Amino acid sequence: MEFAKLLPVAELLNLPRKLSQLTAAITLLVGSAWLGMAHASSTVELGTGKVSVDNKSSRALSNGTRAALEQLLVKITGQQDISDYQTVDAIRRNANRYLRAYRFTEEQGELFLVAEFDRELIETELVKQGLPIWGSRRPDALLWLAIEDADGERRIVDDGNQSELARMTRRQAETRGVPLALPLMDLDDTLTINGYDVWGLFPEQLADAARRYNVDYVLAARLYPNRTREIVYREPERPVSSRFIPEPFNVPALRLNEFGEVILPLPAEIDAIEMSWVEKESASGPVFTQEEFSTVAARAKKGRYSLDYLYLAANQGAYQIAHDTLIGDEPEALLTTFINDYANYLGQNFSILPTNGDAAQTIEISVGNLSSLAGVVAVQNYLKNLSVTDKVMLVKQQGMVSTFHLNLLGTEQDLRSVLSLDSQLQPLTDAFGQPLQGMHYFWSQ
Repeated sequence: MEFAKLLPVAELLNLPRKLSQLTAAITLLVGSAWLGMAHASSTVELGTGKVSVDNKSSRALSNGTRAALEQLLVKITGQQDISDYQTVDAIRRNANRYLRAYRFTEEQGELFLVAEFDRELIETELVKQGLPIWGSRRPDALLWLAIEDADGERRIVDDGNQSELARMTRRQAETRGVPLALPLMDLDDTLTINGYDVWGLFPEQLADAARRYNVDYVLAARLYPNRTREIVYREPERPVSSRFIPEPFNVPALRLNEFGEVILPLPAEIDAIEMSWVEKESASGPVFTQEEFSTVAARAKKGRYSLDYLYLAANQGAYQIAHDTLIGDEPEALLTTFINDYANYLGQNFSILPTNGDAAQTIEISVGNLSSLAGVVAVQNYLKNLSVTDKVMLVKQQGMVSTFHLNLLGTEQDLRSVLSLDSQLQPLTDAFGQPLQGMHYFWSQ
């Protein structure tokens, strides 16, 4: 990417020391700057790929380099299926062209290749191919994860958990380039949320308990084995049909056959008796209806585990974005799919689809609170490192307000979305809290 140079230093040093009327007006507005649009975000590493390898041979290095580059392409574009595009074939075939350094590392007895690539060169090639680019500033998220084991015990996976599932969750989030944290489950957390809230996936409680973490998205999931337990008849509260009255304390148990179907040892007249799922202990969980039991039995046929999940936009009053159920035989695979689904959602919403040269959009943005040359340089460097900008030029300086001319790779809305992920540039509002027309921001650092 190309960037214009700053104005001559001598010209900047001659800036007036006193604020102009425009500067004073903007300074007045700073007190009422609208902070609500700023999201919580973190910077992720977009130049390194990390893949598992069998050994340190030259063949393992060659194959691992291509795999690491494919991993990096998914992270940079935010598109899990980016390798399916024929336009990236040339990039994959010439993986060594983008490789800058590599090393081998061993973790938990597993050998990894860590490959460092030229990110700028890769992004330039992606722009030429018209493929999406996702910047390094990405929304923070908190994951409430509840797991049920084979004995029916449930626990919340906290930040200090070092189980294989917890490590895999962190590793997959890093692989996809999505900042993801687990709760501390300290005294503050236990006072605001409990296991029933997490297991029930109650949006309001999850969002309220996540406020202390200052995240933009709240994720929640419950992982459990699909068991086919013993079920029994029980007398309903309504009167039993007079055609058939079971003997008290002699209610036979029902079981499932190999196809998940209920085996009925009693005559058809028993249809007046209600059937429900009963846990080993009544206090251990709710009693399920026959319809719910059938659903669980059907899940057991498809896979040994289920993962129910949802994610919320934390800054929109626990607004629910998505929820679904995944079924499979391996818990690790279900969690990987869950994180991939979330990363795909973010990539679709925050990645920039570059426009061609003729359709490229230009825009001017004014930034206040720049009292020194160092501040002006910092803002220009900040703007030119955004994924949506192509060229950045300082065109005007008046008091503490700098105006920059930007050539965009995407649209103005793309620029606003990228800026909303960070609190360094905050939009200005009028006395009534309404955003000013145009692109007017306040530099907070």
